[in-house]
Parts: sequence; structure tokens; C-alpha cells
Amino acid sequence: MKQICSILLFFLISAGSYAQNFADYFQNKTLRVDYIFTGNNKQQAIYLDELSQLPSWAGREHHLSELPLEGNGQIIVRDLATRQCIYKTSFSSLFQEWLSTDEAKETAKGFENTFLLPYPKQPAEVEIVLFSPRKEVMTSFKHIVRPDDILIHKRGTSHVTPHRYILQSGNEKECIDVAILAEG
Repeated sequence: MKQICSILLFFLISAGSYAQNFADYFQNKTLRVDYIFTGNNKQQAIYLDELSQLPSWAGREHHLSELPLEGNGQIIVRDLATRQCIYKTSFSSLFQEWLSTDEAKETAKGFENTFLLPYPKQPAEVEIVLFSPRKEVMTSFKHIVRPDDILIHKRGTSHVTPHRYILQSGNEKECIDVAILAEG
């Protein structure tokens, strides 16, 4: 009985020590990645459109390499030097829904897609994968993101939309912000 408890304790401790520290791999910035998904119901492709840097990161900072939900697409960020998965997220796209329509049998189209990822400190490989309804890989695309790349556009630092707080109960790391937008 003692051996079983010891083994269980060892696995629990080692599983907790594998947890990543956000600050080890990422800056407090957002990497906006714009892709174009193209094709028809027989052939699909993914193209990188644009990379942008936004001033802060508002996403999760824990359980970075785990999928909270599983969609019909996935983005995996790997540290280029160690090949370790440092961030993973899933999504479902309108493009993949459109592939099941009659129109997708007759014509090809392109759909713009934007994803927000934590901004890496070191060069990283980003892989995006689209799955079929049977979870088979339909298409995938890999590219390298170098944080110091001059082609990454810096956005969100000038021309900030005027706003005012009705009630501010704390900082953004501890509180949920609610935005009220006027229609029209």
C-alpha cells in the first residue's frame, strides 16, 4: 500500500512540475496572426496574410500547452530551439462549415481568419491544422515567428479610441471588464 501511495505521489508532483511559466516563453503582448483559408470541398490551403503586435496579452497564462476545448482546427506554438510545445489552442471556422455546402462542390473561396496568440520572447514555430469532421488532417501550415521581425506591424499604441470607465474595481489581471458599445 505504501508503494502505491509513493508512486501516486511521485506522479502528482512530477505532473505539477511540468507546468509552464508564462513569463519564461512569452512577453506581455499579443501576436495577431491573420490567415486566409482557401479551397473547396476537395482541396484546401492555408496562407499567412499578416502578423501584428498588440500592446498587451489578455488570454490565459496557465495550462498553456493544453487544449481547453477541441474544435475542428488547432494552433500549436513551439519553441524553435527546443521544439517544445509552449502554447496550444483550438478553434472552429466558418470556412470548414462552408466546405459542407453545395457551393463548395462547385467553386473555391477564401475566408479571412484572425487568431490572437501570446507574443513569444524567442523565435517560435507556429503550426495551424484544419481537421475534417472525422478528425483527419485536411491541411496544415507552418511558419516561423521571429519577435524582432521588422515586418510585424505594431498596432494599438496610437489612435486609441476615446473611452471612459463607469466603474473600475481593479486591474485587468484580476477583474473582468464589461464594454458597453453604442449602436450605430
